Amino acid sequence: MPAPAKYTEVMSVIQRRIDEGDYLLSSIPGERKIAEDTGVSYMTARRAVSELLELKVLTRHPSGALDVHPSYAKRTRPAEVVLLYPAYASTYLTQLRGMVSEFADEREVRLRPVQFVHWDESTIVEAAAQARGAIVIPSGEPIPPRLIDAFKAKKIVMLDGDYSDVGIRSIRLFSQASIQKVLNHLYDLGHRQIDCVNTQNQNAEIRRRIEIWRQWIERKGIAGRLWDNPAAPYTDPTIAAYKLMSRLLDNGQVEATALVGTTCPAAIGMMRASWERGVHVGKELSICAMNIEPPAEFFCPSITGLQMPKLAGVLGACFDWIFGPDQFDGAKLLEPKSAALFEGESTRRPTVAPIAKK
Repeated sequence: MPAPAKYTEVMSVIQRRIDEGDYLLSSIPGERKIAEDTGVSYMTARRAVSELLELKVLTRHPSGALDVHPSYAKRTRPAEVVLLYPAYASTYLTQLRGMVSEFADEREVRLRPVQFVHWDESTIVEAAAQARGAIVIPSGEPIPPRLIDAFKAKKIVMLDGDYSDVGIRSIRLFSQASIQKVLNHLYDLGHRQIDCVNTQNQNAEIRRRIEIWRQWIERKGIAGRLWDNPAAPYTDPTIAAYKLMSRLLDNGQVEATALVGTTCPAAIGMMRASWERGVHVGKELSICAMNIEPPAEFFCPSITGLQMPKLAGVLGACFDWIFGPDQFDGAKLLEPKSAALFEGESTRRPTVAPIAKK
């Protein structure tokens, strides 16, 4: 069977990019750029484009620029909503992406996931300008004012961060009452010195969680110390937590009977450092996280913390707004129903003597 002609391969590449929404955030390049991208000659790329024009997959504007033909766009239902999220390895981000993608599938909405490294990337600006709407999971870096203005002018929703005070629709995943469930669980077990450990890159949500812990220990009248050692942007906070906990244990500085991480990686790093030093987590020392990530329930010991809440309700309100009238019917800050607390084996009643005083 003869090999397919080169130009048909190029046609397939262009069609798949259209179908997958690659050209949602950037214009379709000309024949010379297509030839360069696909490793064929200019004449081959030109033949592929001519065939796609004939098939009404592409159309050419009077300026010469290529675009998706309206009739083909209707058949393929190209992506309409963009999911922008930071480009670093994280089970938490993977979980959030999966939940948003599943909800989009249920709504029969084509979603285009796009990663970014910094707020000045052209991809982010193009998403705000061209997409029908966007769900943005913020990174730890502050959002530039010019980008905030661009987000406010379009149908943009911030997921896992509260930017409602600057006029951007936001979804905050864990309410204050939910986070206090974790702290109250430790208190009910009998812990009276509960430290907070943060190794996540600082952002508004992390600062909020720390403040909730700080106000909570003041109301309860118990002791607690903040150990704040944020990892550098786009690096692993688990390693930072491991190094911090190793140093604290080696120097005999762990006086608390319980430590709560602002995120799950903090708890994982602390548990590893404790295990290496013969400290039995869940018996001699309780460690938990304000929220857990898969597969925290299957660790040995399993990690106590809040499970991811169901997002259908808040995502539904946001998608209704994206595909409906410009006016948002409801508050700018949305929170899902209270998250469930998973009581893992990593938290138990305190022992008589804190680790540091043995």
